[in-house]
Amino acid sequence: MKTALKLAFVGIISLQFLAIIARAATSTVYVVNFDFVDASGLHIDPAINLGDTVTWVLSNGTHTSTSSAGQLESWGSAILSTNAPFSHTFSQLGTFNYHCSIHGFDAGCRQAGAMSGHITVSLGALTTPYTITTFTNSGNDIVVNWITGGICETNVLQRSPGAGDGSFSTNFVDIFTLTNTTGNVTNYVDPGAATNFPNAYYRVRVPQ
Repeated sequence: MKTALKLAFVGIISLQFLAIIARAATSTVYVVNFDFVDASGLHIDPAINLGDTVTWVLSNGTHTSTSSAGQLESWGSAILSTNAPFSHTFSQLGTFNYHCSIHGFDAGCRQAGAMSGHITVSLGALTTPYTITTFTNSGNDIVVNWITGGICETNVLQRSPGAGDGSFSTNFVDIFTLTNTTGNVTNYVDPGAATNFPNAYYRVRVPQ
């Protein structure tokens, strides 16, 4: 009986492992003339899930796929070959800009110009690049950590008081503004929140 249970347990673990592997996907970006396009020839900026792979396939021309500097994800192909597609698997959340190092350029602040594109990596349909990752109690305070998206934009942290049953008001208020974000992740100490808002809920908005 013990042996049977052990085998069943191993089988469950194996199925879970296979399920995790099955969720990973590959998106193909075709490099045509002076653009990054989908199979129909339209410009594409893939939105993928964490752990997915993007493969760049050269159709014609002389091009590279090169990430902008200062991002959590970094990659750089040699000059692409029609016989050797270039792939990169994404292990970080955020929006990552890239360019052809021959016909595009790194525009600074993790941006790219001319022949360029970007990849948006999230945890799926329920999350966005601007994602609260953790909030933890630190004495009377709450420390909030979030992904800024890896781009230079204003991030506004908002808080809504919640109830002990898990419900919360949609009346979020701005509590902290971060301008011209230069990092990919940041945190904020919400003073006294653990005492005054023990069931606080947080989110980040990005003004347009």
